[in-house]
This record gives sequence, C-alpha cells and structure tokens, in this order.
Amino acid sequence: MNTTIDLNMLKTLWESTLGEAPAREQFAIWAALHSPDVIRQAILKAAMRNQTMNGGMTQDHRLRYASKVMQTLTAQAADHAANRERLRQEFEGQVQR
Repeated sequence: MNTTIDLNMLKTLWESTLGEAPAREQFAIWAALHSPDVIRQAILKAAMRNQTMNGGMTQDHRLRYASKVMQTLTAQAADHAANRERLRQEFEGQVQR
C-alpha cells in the first residue's frame, strides 16, 4: 500500500479515536521507524488508555504513550524474528547431523 495512503489512514484513525492528530511530520517519523500495523496498534492502545483515563490524557501524553508502544512492539518483533532465526538454525543443524 502507498505510504501516503497509509499515513492518511493512520491520521484519520488517530482523529477518530483520540481527537486532534499530531503534525503530519510526526506520522512521517513514525512511518520511517515502524510498520503501518505497529503504528495502528499503538494508536488503538493509546485510545484504550485514554478511555480508561476518562479522556484525561493530554496531547503530549498521547503522543509519548503511542510512541512508546510503537518502540516496544517494534523491539518485540525484532526479538521474535531473531528467536525464530536461531531456532531455524538449530533445527537445521540437528537435521543435518
């Protein structure tokens, strides 16, 4: 999917769940660091968190919370990929023996 379309869809998601969206530049930074799916998940998690706080998150808090979720999800995905690769290598080594 086109990055511009992804960013527009993510901005629309933010606006519908969290209100005023951050600047387009913020979405571009996130898109450079994270997959669209990770950004989407982070926006939804931030929206759930905001809802549990009865809408009490400030815009800065929403941005920071969503960014932290993105960092965590991206790091977890990298760890999982590394673990899968290690397991694959171990399995191939055992099969060849």
